[in-house]
Amino acid sequence: MAYLEYLNKAYPVRNTAEEKAAFRDWAVKEAEGLGYKASTEEKEKHCNVVLGDPERASVLFTAHYDTPRRSLTPNLMLPTNKALFWSYNIGIGVLLAVIALLGSRLISHLSGHPISERTGWMIWYLSYIVLFVALFKLVLFGPKNKFNYNDNTSGTAAVMALAARLKGSDKAAFILFDDEEKGKKGSKAYVKAHPEINEKALVVNLDCVANGEHFIICASKDAMAKKEYAAFSESWQNRDGFEAHLYDARKIAMNSDQKSFKNGIGVCACHRYKSVGYCTPRIHTRYDTMAREENIAYLADTLEGFVRKL
Repeated sequence: MAYLEYLNKAYPVRNTAEEKAAFRDWAVKEAEGLGYKASTEEKEKHCNVVLGDPERASVLFTAHYDTPRRSLTPNLMLPTNKALFWSYNIGIGVLLAVIALLGSRLISHLSGHPISERTGWMIWYLSYIVLFVALFKLVLFGPKNKFNYNDNTSGTAAVMALAARLKGSDKAAFILFDDEEKGKKGSKAYVKAHPEINEKALVVNLDCVANGEHFIICASKDAMAKKEYAAFSESWQNRDGFEAHLYDARKIAMNSDQKSFKNGIGVCACHRYKSVGYCTPRIHTRYDTMAREENIAYLADTLEGFVRKL
């Protein structure tokens, strides 16, 4: 099955409880059809989908299945340009703070109470807090987004495609995490519930992997120290127009579910621009409509080859 195309048609939005439940039902049935033991695991109100046996597996392949709200500003992934990444995100925060400050000053002025008075100061302070929070939610957590081709339907499709390739193997298991968009809450709850798996398993997380010909791979210090990492790094070959770039996670700005795990490895796809370096654009906007099946095939080939070496 071409999972990327299918998911974009059948389950394009996975945001509300009902939308998530419908997707999870499909994922469990699909995995069972592939011969896996599959179930949903709810921890701390976050419902993850588990395919296979993580306790026996040497490697876990993961992705978050929840989709983001639409933002007024794109969530730019700039993994190798940490200075620009932080400047961009801090700059948005500063801009919101300035707008809220100006608005609260206007409200205070219109109230007829100067800020030097206690009543005026309270009006200014409360209106500033309300405006800043409202602006923050509007910019970062706007209306429901109908277009999530890359974030993270692509990672979800890649995990399912790899599961289809590896059916019958007990070397790998697969987890689709809930609520990454709310602060990696699904993966954090999973780690808390399964500390033994966190200690032993190599975790390869796929997030925004279908828009870009450059694959950025970042591994934690503990992941690079595991014996499986040599086979993992050797499996990435430049071919079919794709290039792979492996980094130490400490030098990369890639914030996704792999950061919840001790032995986490993050994978994303980027374009390369002269001005900013590697970047994944469009996500969290209505323009997140670019995703290629070729990326999914390249990932499935590469990661299947890695598992066969174990």
